[in-house]
Amino acid sequence: MTLYYYCSSQSCKKTNSIKVKSNNRYDLKCEIGIEINERCKHCGNHTKRHINRLHAEPNNFIIIAGVIAAILFSVLFWDLGFLTTLSGTVPIAIWMSENKKASNFNKVLIRD
Repeated sequence: MTLYYYCSSQSCKKTNSIKVKSNNRYDLKCEIGIEINERCKHCGNHTKRHINRLHAEPNNFIIIAGVIAAILFSVLFWDLGFLTTLSGTVPIAIWMSENKKASNFNKVLIRD
């Protein structure tokens, strides 16, 4: 799961990602506090954001790794047939898991 926010500069409005390992906003609050102080990677504008203004999206690297693992299992165990069918469900399960984690993060907000 990747966390990001939008730059508040009138001319920039680009997304900036944050590198933290939290699955929900409560863990994020314990890790970095109620507000984040970040500098935009594009324009250099210093922003102070509340953690409720952060958004989450699925981590594409994990999904691609699942697809590669499924292709590898399919090639290695091609003769078994049943295993190749199951290996097709691995990337779908990983994709659904990542989407669910991101959706749960975006649904829950912290009250001050």
